[in-house]
Amino acid sequence: MQKLQVSKRGQNVIASPIRKFLPYVLAAEKKGIKVFKINVGDPDLVPPADFFKVIRAYAGKSLPYTPSPGIPAHTAAWQKYFTQFGVNLPMSGIIPAVGCAEAILLAMQAVCDPGDELMVFEPLYSSYKSFAVMTGIKLVPVLLPFEKNFALPPAAEIEKKITKKTKAIVVINPDNPTGKLWSEKELNTVVAIAKKHNLFIISDETYREIRFDGKKPISLLANKAARQNVIVCDSASKRFTMPGARTGVVASFNEQVMHTILKFAQARLSTPTLEQLALVPVLNNSSPYVNKLVKEYKKRRDVIAVGLAKIPGVVFKPAQGAIYQALKIPVKESEDFVKFMVSKFSYKGKTVMVTPMQDFYITPGRGHSEIRLAYVLDSKELKEAMEILRRGLEAYLKPR
Repeated sequence: MQKLQVSKRGQNVIASPIRKFLPYVLAAEKKGIKVFKINVGDPDLVPPADFFKVIRAYAGKSLPYTPSPGIPAHTAAWQKYFTQFGVNLPMSGIIPAVGCAEAILLAMQAVCDPGDELMVFEPLYSSYKSFAVMTGIKLVPVLLPFEKNFALPPAAEIEKKITKKTKAIVVINPDNPTGKLWSEKELNTVVAIAKKHNLFIISDETYREIRFDGKKPISLLANKAARQNVIVCDSASKRFTMPGARTGVVASFNEQVMHTILKFAQARLSTPTLEQLALVPVLNNSSPYVNKLVKEYKKRRDVIAVGLAKIPGVVFKPAQGAIYQALKIPVKESEDFVKFMVSKFSYKGKTVMVTPMQDFYITPGRGHSEIRLAYVLDSKELKEAMEILRRGLEAYLKPR
């Protein structure tokens, strides 16, 4: 009998570079080893208290579907939230999503057909690669060189990769996985290219406020010249420390885009009821919590920078934003090093789990000596984790 086969898209989707090492972690923990997990952007901080107050106070006798465009109070809360960045969206320009991940998928499907091209800057958040396979969209990478601190190349170099099939450009700001902050000049360059070539811009702004330069957070939606081009994908996950709530949003001034996304949203029915309700007071008064959160992440970023500076052979520049630090280590295959750390090494009964970066690239051969750290532990544990990482790298480089 012929063996049943799953789809080619199912075969071609990559395993998550962030989550695929879970079996190694579980095996280490089974042996009694404590694993400092700084591989996943899963924050340890306590979410805003108002979120849980609403959930505990829910008095409904049933738990119904919500409207596909969102519960009006929830949508209005996002509307109010965006005004602090100079963005005054109509209610119809906001649709809730199941985290930023679904917002990205909805935006990609709204502007691209199978076979179309989406320009991205590598390294990039790896889910874009999976979504591209799922939707039949081709990702066209433009390199942001590690050696140049992930700076944007000249416009002419970017435009060389634009074809008749190019439909949109993706910008992640602040960036995952690099911790890069896009400069105003770089953002203006992308906007100019999009306008010149009639392209959409999918602006992934999940980490908007988490920046360490002291400047006011921004949204590309505030750029009036690009209003019809920009589609923002956003989330409550990181700025409010609630990735498990799976609550995000897709927003745009482009009516045709939002009408299209609404039809997709209707097909998947709705996003969670309780989470929409509970996020309303959080969005309506976001600044006090977010300002405190940013100070904490800056402190953690600094702790990691001090620790990494003590490790021979490590190359990095302190992250400018988000909750990640990209770095080069003196190894040929960072994936092999990651496996070594969680399966063969421990110091005082502890080890560290980090993420190899090769799967954050599209171009073969890139990222093999790079890793990403997420500062999702408190400063004391991060300091200890950096010492373990130093000792682990030293042990890995010894002749075996």
